[in-house]
Amino acid sequence: MKPEHSQESVAPLGSDTGTMPKESRRRLIQGGLAGAPLLMALTSVPALAAECKQPSGFSASGNFSQNGTTACSPKMNGVKFWQDFCTATPAPTTHPVDTKTFSGVFAATTGVTATFRNILMTSGTPIQKKIVAAWLSANAGSSLFTASTAVKMWNDGIVGGAFHPSATMPSVTWNAAQVELYLDYVLA
Repeated sequence: MKPEHSQESVAPLGSDTGTMPKESRRRLIQGGLAGAPLLMALTSVPALAAECKQPSGFSASGNFSQNGTTACSPKMNGVKFWQDFCTATPAPTTHPVDTKTFSGVFAATTGVTATFRNILMTSGTPIQKKIVAAWLSANAGSSLFTASTAVKMWNDGIVGGAFHPSATMPSVTWNAAQVELYLDYVLA
């Protein structure tokens, strides 16, 4: 059987300068190209697995579960954090935990005039404690959502039964159970 190509046709060609390419450079380029997909896979996964989903991303996929076994990280300060804060910082303070009342922030709520401290420490229901913790954390500068989003979650989702987590997908709505599920996902 006759080979397809002669030895001369598969010999390396010279470069423009008349010198032969170095074998080490050829191996480096071939090795770099072969490893590119692996490098891309290794650098993209941690970025996706280490962040919490914002409300729009949490519902857009219909996925109300965590990312496999990886918890939402970093989480927002949860109820326990704010209860510990209240215990360590006796009232009265100028902090929103003492200056804000539940019905003063969450407009759809009437008759719940307790301060955030009282909601967290004694009189609040579990969902009230979660929404207060979410509001306090958002007000302190959380990157997941703003304090006004926490208010909308309560007013529209808990009280009204129809919170819209994404402005670009107005047909998606959350009821009280779905809002609470999201709060459980993002609060520490």
